[in-house]
Amino acid sequence: MKEKRVLIVLTLFVFSLVLGGFLVLNMYLADSYSQLGLQNEAVLLRSIKLNYLSSVERIVFDLEPLEADPSKLPEILEMLSNDLVYAGLFDYYGDLLDDFGYSLPADLSSSLFFENISYSDGYPRAEIAMENDTLYIQTGILLPDDTVFIALLDRFGEIIDLSEKLYERDLLVYYGDERDFRNVGKVPEIDNSSLFRLFRSTMNSQRPESLDLLIDGVQFHVTASAIYDSDNWDVKAFFVTAIRPSSWEAKAAYLTLLSWIAGVSCAIFAVFILYLMYRKVARGTRMSRTRRVLFASVAFLPAVVIALILGFTVYGNAADTLSEEITVKTSRGWFWNTELLGDHMTGRTLTQYLNTSRLQTGQNYLVVAGEAAVASTIPARRLDRLSLEEPEIIDGYGFGIGKFNSVIQTYGEKTVGDTVYRVIIEQTPRENSKLSIQFFSIGLVVTLALLSLISGFIVANISSSKLIRRTFIGYGFLLPALVHLVWWAVGPMAFALFLAFRRWSILDPAKPFVGMQNFVELFADSNFWNAMKNTAAYSLYVPIGMFISLLLAIAVNKLGKLSIFLRVLYYLPVVTAGVATTIVWRWIFNRDFGVINYVLNFFGIPPIAWLDSPQFALISMMIIGIWGAIGSQMLIFLAGLQGIPKDFYDAASVDGASKPRIFWKITLPLLKPTSLFVLVTSVIGSFQVFTPVYVLTQGGPLRSTDVVFYHIWEAAWVELRMGYAAAQSWILFMVLAVLTLAEFKLFGKESWKAYF
Repeated sequence: MKEKRVLIVLTLFVFSLVLGGFLVLNMYLADSYSQLGLQNEAVLLRSIKLNYLSSVERIVFDLEPLEADPSKLPEILEMLSNDLVYAGLFDYYGDLLDDFGYSLPADLSSSLFFENISYSDGYPRAEIAMENDTLYIQTGILLPDDTVFIALLDRFGEIIDLSEKLYERDLLVYYGDERDFRNVGKVPEIDNSSLFRLFRSTMNSQRPESLDLLIDGVQFHVTASAIYDSDNWDVKAFFVTAIRPSSWEAKAAYLTLLSWIAGVSCAIFAVFILYLMYRKVARGTRMSRTRRVLFASVAFLPAVVIALILGFTVYGNAADTLSEEITVKTSRGWFWNTELLGDHMTGRTLTQYLNTSRLQTGQNYLVVAGEAAVASTIPARRLDRLSLEEPEIIDGYGFGIGKFNSVIQTYGEKTVGDTVYRVIIEQTPRENSKLSIQFFSIGLVVTLALLSLISGFIVANISSSKLIRRTFIGYGFLLPALVHLVWWAVGPMAFALFLAFRRWSILDPAKPFVGMQNFVELFADSNFWNAMKNTAAYSLYVPIGMFISLLLAIAVNKLGKLSIFLRVLYYLPVVTAGVATTIVWRWIFNRDFGVINYVLNFFGIPPIAWLDSPQFALISMMIIGIWGAIGSQMLIFLAGLQGIPKDFYDAASVDGASKPRIFWKITLPLLKPTSLFVLVTSVIGSFQVFTPVYVLTQGGPLRSTDVVFYHIWEAAWVELRMGYAAAQSWILFMVLAVLTLAEFKLFGKESWKAYF
């Protein structure tokens, strides 16, 4: 009866944990996918804003001929006539000179726009404006004769239409600043206090900001971006998109359904296999440990495989599809800009336009004629790092993927004659989102692996409830130590291995996979191998320090009660703050009034530049290393000496052995396990020296004290190259592993078996 109760509890535990794991994974998948969708809304709004700025720029280009020749005003009016709402010519003081047959607003000459133009350098200007609750674009120019021309154009509607056509979004416009704004067009009623918070947020950040709001009882995702005046100073309006996140809710619902099906199926399969295993155990079938582990592994294998597929394939494909859709839309929006500006984009103007596009959207742009780059937001010296795969042609446009400096990109291109216009969009948010899901999937897989071991053990020993209870109690006591070991040792090591294959900087959100590039660079880095050579030379202090520590341990072991005081005295360097004692050593090594040079002066030896000379700087570090390690090494040797049975010494004395012979034939051989421990730990510690180098020499002079650990620290926290530093750390780990194996071989099997 007890067996059945244990089996029922195990079944419920396995079923709930497997199903719960998949549901948590689904929640993480859906949330990450939604966040990626929301980030793409900001990308679309940036692109819409660039369309507006391009439309404004086109109007400015149309007025440019007036800078040199005001007589072309009739010609300009004729060109603008289809969209002209009103036009007026004023003198510098705001008196109307000519209205060209249009009815002008009475306050036009006293407006801020008129003032900005009258105080300008004579360059055309344009900005959004509202007249009779309708949005327009107003433009103007200060002519050479100090007259001011102002016109209102019905051109804003094309931005609204473009938003619906290319981006499949309704562009909502709130005219005014964050405190005093008016709804324009088909804008839904939204709580003004919420809009105020959103508008203030986007003004402070100078980028699109988002807010989830309830509109008529329905949740919408609202994204806003501020539109400034022609001086780029005062806010004129806010562009807003308000959508229901249905475009990714459908995919999220699909992921939820898939996760439920996978979770239930895998849980049932695991319970079924464990039940078959129980039947075999109940019939008295003897199961070896290998067969037991195999049975438990098979039970959870489908769950492991599906978790990896969901994390590495399903979510990745969904994220790729979403980003490709955004690439298509934003690329076509930019191509519309290039068509709009047309012949104006030549030479310097084209470069300025690309830089403006880059500033507004954060994307890169490239114009190529033949094989040469005509203009680019990517510096010429870095263009060779851009690699693009063959594009897929959709409706006459090309879309594909590529890499720039190892970072994944998607791009769109349009060919006009022999000129190719490209929009290159960095996909770091998508890749980081995929990476976080992959980490979570790996965590679920590790959990399932532990669950398989636990459930396999319980089923195999289900008839011995006492063994199960004692095992769980024992591991319960070990659990804090195991968690600490995994969190602070195994986890960081695994993460460092992950970093070693990526270019990872804490300042750059892009963390691209670079394969063996870090290791290839490392093996060609002469400074690293110089640091390794210096570290190897520094570690030579270890046998010297061990010899001194052993002599001190032998001496202290024979001093009776005085040994207690000496142990404390010798151990003080170990427990004293490393930085503080190192600063004291700076004074000791001082060339002019240091203690060491003061003593050497009595023997006629001239002062030595201990820290400033390449010949002596590393020796200084070794002296500090010996002083710092003596206390701990001495105590370990003392414990080893006191662990040697006294009978061996008595027998040797009876046989007439001398003290040196007793030391070589009894003390040293019986101290081999202790000596091995001290040697291994001291060599590892010597390869990790950092504090004295950091405080006293910073790797100098002439890199004579540039040791491996300091070199790794520089790569990580000075150069901020975490991936490269992680690669160095793993090379150091492998060097220490080889040295440790060599030390084990040197001391023989009887020495290290004492610890296993």
